[in-house]
Amino acid sequence: MQQLLPGGRVRVALGDLAMVCRAEDLCVVKERQASQQGPSTASRVVPASSARPPLSLDLHGMTVAEAVQAVERHLNSVVLAGMQHTKIQHGLGTGRLQAAVHSLLGSLSVVRAYRLNDRNPGETDVYF
Repeated sequence: MQQLLPGGRVRVALGDLAMVCRAEDLCVVKERQASQQGPSTASRVVPASSARPPLSLDLHGMTVAEAVQAVERHLNSVVLAGMQHTKIQHGLGTGRLQAAVHSLLGSLSVVRAYRLNDRNPGETDVYF
């Protein structure tokens, strides 16, 4: 299921998981589907790029709003790629980026766990 959102974004539901991504990151694929009346075609949406996303996302220099959008895009690509772990580098600073990232991660059912990296408190490890 797909839902168009403002700003060229699309909400895509994959079972119980709903993700928001940019429309240009998706493409429609026609595939044959078996049925009793004969072959037909069905559409499904897949990531436009088959490239594996990077293991980490660096938020340094971003505002909180920019960082939240970047994290949403990154998590969407990581989940679609089937990865089970990623790192988000938010830095130390005032703690506002870390708080915003942790708030977002805590609200997502796809995130199994997240925690500050023991060796780098400016980085959060995320597990799916």
